[in-house]
Amino acid sequence: MHMRTLISALLLTLLAGCVYVPENAHSYDEKCNVMRKKKVLALEEAIPMANCSNEACALLMASYGLVTAASFVVSGSIVVISNTVYWLEKPSDCELTSEGVKS
Repeated sequence: MHMRTLISALLLTLLAGCVYVPENAHSYDEKCNVMRKKKVLALEEAIPMANCSNEACALLMASYGLVTAASFVVSGSIVVISNTVYWLEKPSDCELTSEGVKS
């Protein structure tokens, strides 16, 4: 029973109700004189777990694990699609060669 409590406490710490969210990141490209956009994944803490007991904790841990995994899949997809669109929108007249000079 003591080992089970230790494992539960460890899982509670690892699954502390975190979710992944897409965030905007901007950078200025001096060579092309444009502001570049991209999305990145950020890990945010959701509602922390309240005091719970046995079965309630197990249910909360399972639901937080599912929410964390689902938020990673959904937010990761948003980041990949958004960055692909930003890459496609990049002006073609400002392409750089491998030497770093405008072509």
